[in-house]
Amino acid sequence: MHSKTVRMFKSALYTLPLAGILLLPLQHTFSQTGYIPGYVVLNSNDTIYGTVKDRNNGSLFKKIKFKDHHGKTHRFGPGDILMYQSGPNLFESIWYRDDSVLFIPKYYSRPNQDEKVFLKVLAKGELSCYAMEFIHVDSDVLDQFELFKREGASMFARATQGIFGLKRKALASYFHDCPELVKKINGQSLKTPLEVTHYYNTHCGNAQQNTTRSGS
Repeated sequence: MHSKTVRMFKSALYTLPLAGILLLPLQHTFSQTGYIPGYVVLNSNDTIYGTVKDRNNGSLFKKIKFKDHHGKTHRFGPGDILMYQSGPNLFESIWYRDDSVLFIPKYYSRPNQDEKVFLKVLAKGELSCYAMEFIHVDSDVLDQFELFKREGASMFARATQGIFGLKRKALASYFHDCPELVKKINGQSLKTPLEVTHYYNTHCGNAQQNTTRSGS
């Protein structure tokens, strides 16, 4: 399958029910040690099905291992493919760099300037939500933090701060174009990154403009 496969999968991500997204089995990824069913989408947009191994207990691979149906093993880094599916999880190759300005972390996504990495796709839309996975050095435990990214934007916004939940003050600035969303974040009626993503894509941005036009 070619680019049609990618379009179909992206379309499915747009319409995936929020409850289904929230129930993605994150703990399954913690204990993966072998190959599991999946596929890779090459930079040519060709899709190859097989099995994928992207981690061992205590480590994440910089290059995933992929076995095709002939049993041949390939290694793919973020620059080699557009995305890959491993079991229930989709990972996309995205330009990424983090930095600190006056002790404030910044997260960039600038084509041909930053480094490509694999980010886990939690939701796609005008506002997308990704997860950066990492290993705690002191405990070898897998963890992640969520990032928001507007379509076509050159920066990410960090969604949460550890056990403290949503970064409400920073997100109030990031979502200044949607006051109702800011109210819900500050009022804690939206408590998770996926709830915020779903609300933005259904009530803000282009959705907000379309509603205004239809009501005028």
